[in-house]
Amino acid sequence: MLEKFKRDREELSVVAPFANLYEKGGDIVIAVEMPGVDKDSLALNLDGNLLIIQGRKKKDDIGKEYAPVYRERRLVVFERRFEINTQIDREKIRAEYKDGILKVLLAKSEKAQPKKITVKTS
Repeated sequence: MLEKFKRDREELSVVAPFANLYEKGGDIVIAVEMPGVDKDSLALNLDGNLLIIQGRKKKDDIGKEYAPVYRERRLVVFERRFEINTQIDREKIRAEYKDGILKVLLAKSEKAQPKKITVKTS
C-alpha cells in the first residue's frame, strides 16, 4: 500500500533564510528566520566587510527503531551574507537567538553617530 509513497532520500539543502533589517536608536538590527536550528550550530563570522551567518537545522530523528517510508523534511543548512560598512563598530556586534529568529545587533561607531556642532558667536 505504501509503495507508491516510497521516498527515502536524505538530502541536504542550502537555504538563504528570510531576513528583515531594522533601525533602532541609530543602530541596525538584522532579524533572520532560522527555524529548527540548534543554537550550537549557529556561526557568525566577519570576513573583511562580509558578515556571514550560518546555522544547521536539527536532524529529524524520531528513533532508530523506525524505518523511513517517505521524507519531505530534510537536512537544511542556512547561510546568509551581509556587507557591513565601515560605520559599524566591529567590536560591538552581538547576537541573540530565540524562537527560531536570530537577531544580530550592529552598533554604529562613534564616528558614524550624528554629532551636534556648537556655534560660537564673536
